[in-house]
This record gives sequence, structure tokens and C-alpha cells, in this order.
Amino acid sequence: MSAPLVEASSLELRFGHRAALSGVNIAVGPGQIHGLIGPRGSGKSVLLRVLSGEMAPSDGFVSAKNVVLVADAEGSPLLLARALAGQPSVLLVDEPPAGFTRETRAAVRALVLRHSTRGGATIWATPRLDVLHGLASGVTLLAGGRVRYAGSVEALVLRSLARSAEDVADDISRAA
Repeated sequence: MSAPLVEASSLELRFGHRAALSGVNIAVGPGQIHGLIGPRGSGKSVLLRVLSGEMAPSDGFVSAKNVVLVADAEGSPLLLARALAGQPSVLLVDEPPAGFTRETRAAVRALVLRHSTRGGATIWATPRLDVLHGLASGVTLLAGGRVRYAGSVEALVLRSLARSAEDVADDISRAA
């Protein structure tokens, strides 16, 4: 892999005594689309805000230059296209609205893929693994501000399919 365009190592972020992020490691290189999944409150949005420079970590290392964050409140394809017009190196997408039409979802995916083919790095945060399937080459699963899995989307899908519904439900309830 080429040198990462965005990287965090041993990242910690605390609000008082509460750890929002703990020991997070992530690196995304040129042309890569990386998924960030987890339940609501798992630390996805906080991690993106630290990577964008919007928030300062309590500890650890962060390196990212020429970053643009598109948050869910700004989730329209028009704003995403405007963000990409500035030709950022790193695109951080925070949970595009679930209410998008099929056409809108396809347009957002096309913009992200185009950014990738031009050598940009993308981190796409979502609570839904199916959104990342066929799009992201790697995925990081966060729960409680900690990395619970890091690897390929396909391996996580296969791992999930091999488990019983009860095991998956237990994992989700523990992570929430």
C-alpha cells in the first residue's frame, strides 16, 4: 500500500472520564474506500470529526491533509459534489440519509467511486454493512469507541452469516 492519506494510531478521545474513542487504529491509502460501521453511539461520527481536524484527540497520532467531511445533515448528492469539486485528498462521509431514493444512492456511490479512481481516499461511516458491500475494500467495526473488527467487508459478511441469529443479536445488544 502507498503511504496512507489518512491515518490514526492509538487514538484516544475522552470527554472527562468517558472514553469516546479508545485505542483506534486506521489507515486508508490513495484510491481506497474504507467502511466504518457500528451501532449509533459507537464513535463513528466522533472518529470522523477527529480525522477531519474538527476535534482534537486526547492522545495518539492523527495524520490527514486536504480532508473534507460531509455529515449526514449535509447528505445530499449536491453537497457531496460541491465538496469533491475542491479536489480533497480525503473524503469523510458520515451516514448518508437512509431516506435516499435508489437513484440518489447510486449517484452518491458514483461520486465516491470517481473520487477513488482519481486517487482519493474515502472513509464512509454507516450503521449498515450492506451499504458497504461491493463498495469498500476494507471495514472497521466500532462499538463503544473501540475497534471490534478490522478487515475485508466480505470476511465480515461471511463471519456474520456463519453465526446464529441469537449470537448476532447478543453482539448487537452488547455493542449498543
